[in-house]
Amino acid sequence: MVVAVLCALAVDARADDDPPFVIGAQPAWILLGGVTTGGTIALADKGALVGGELSLARLSNGNVFGFYADGYYDWGIDGTYVTGGLELAHKFVSIDGGAALRFADGNRDLGVTGRLSLGLGVFSLFGRYAYFTDTMSNEHVIQIGVLLKLPLKTFGGM
Repeated sequence: MVVAVLCALAVDARADDDPPFVIGAQPAWILLGGVTTGGTIALADKGALVGGELSLARLSNGNVFGFYADGYYDWGIDGTYVTGGLELAHKFVSIDGGAALRFADGNRDLGVTGRLSLGLGVFSLFGRYAYFTDTMSNEHVIQIGVLLKLPLKTFGGM
């Protein structure tokens, strides 16, 4: 009986054919959409704003790299802003920035923008700075607001 037990224990170990078991999220591309609201608070015509945002981001180990575009109406300038560019994030903190267009009173301004955000689940609190080359109203714009962004589709990952 002892010999039988020793022979059973001496059987060669074999690898399973199944893929390894993984706990946690896998890297994936995510299409996100959301709404944004807030206000222009300094250096320009002050007023409330509301709009939408769309982004395509690669999420991996709490880091995000991607592209975004947003558009919103600002009652302070009675006009529309459109921005787009790159976004980077680590855990709860993100930055994004790129080109900005401002349309008001039949005029168009071209500029650049940057935004710093603190994410709290699907909500983000943000502060944005924009600089415009033409001065239809004011070349410096500072805004604060809230963004609600939800995943619409994932590509890759599990």
